[in-house]
Amino acid sequence: MMRIWLTTLLAWGVLNASSITAPLLDVQNSRATIIAENVREGMSGVIVRTFDATHSTIIANAHVEQFNPSNGRAILKLSKYDSLRQNSLPGGNWLVQPSDVAVLASDYGRALLIAPNDETYDTITKSISGIEWIHPDNYATYLSYKGHPTPLKEDFNRYCTANSIGLLYVHSADTLFTLDCKSFTLLQTAPSLKKEQKSSSPFYSRIPTIRAAWWGEGSSRLDSYEPYYLELIALNNSKNKELYELYKAKFSEKSALLRYFEIKE
Repeated sequence: MMRIWLTTLLAWGVLNASSITAPLLDVQNSRATIIAENVREGMSGVIVRTFDATHSTIIANAHVEQFNPSNGRAILKLSKYDSLRQNSLPGGNWLVQPSDVAVLASDYGRALLIAPNDETYDTITKSISGIEWIHPDNYATYLSYKGHPTPLKEDFNRYCTANSIGLLYVHSADTLFTLDCKSFTLLQTAPSLKKEQKSSSPFYSRIPTIRAAWWGEGSSRLDSYEPYYLELIALNNSKNKELYELYKAKFSEKSALLRYFEIKE
């Protein structure tokens, strides 16, 4: 059985992160400030308004745009809350204010794993505790409904938002990437100890075929598992210096993947 080097990750980090709650200190336009520990840039969450001892509601989405670990100060980018959509019911028109509370990593107990084969999937899901794994069969069914045999970033975002999934794990190039499924920001990586021998396209699932739409982005079938996900992660984390160095060390300084980064040497 394939062994994954996850020992240290089980003890700390975002893999088993509990919710981080902090009051808003300042709100200006679409941004708010908090002071908190164990925060990472790209973490998503919500803003909660408390009305009294028994009544509260979510009034906005939030994700960490900047974080200063020296003083714990984080700047949150605010946006409209879109996890629950029901046009037939009235909605609040509240503006975020300093008396509200930010709850980050609120959905990090639920995760989706993109793996190349069943052996890798079983090994990883059994190695990481404290996670409710959403089976990729469900995601494959969603992609079939959309007509996208090649999953797009927007597909991950919408599926995770609709199903309250906080973390996305992608195993590619003998590395386990952990991303916030809603912001698609890379949170951390872990190396595996064995090279993959086979891969399914677009990922391991028990759904034999994902329906393809006649045309449009995502309608083409994925030819190769590994390059696609490496490129997708790089495109959405183009300023991540650690990811850049990882790719450069793993694939050489002449790798075509490096062109997706906005990193100055």
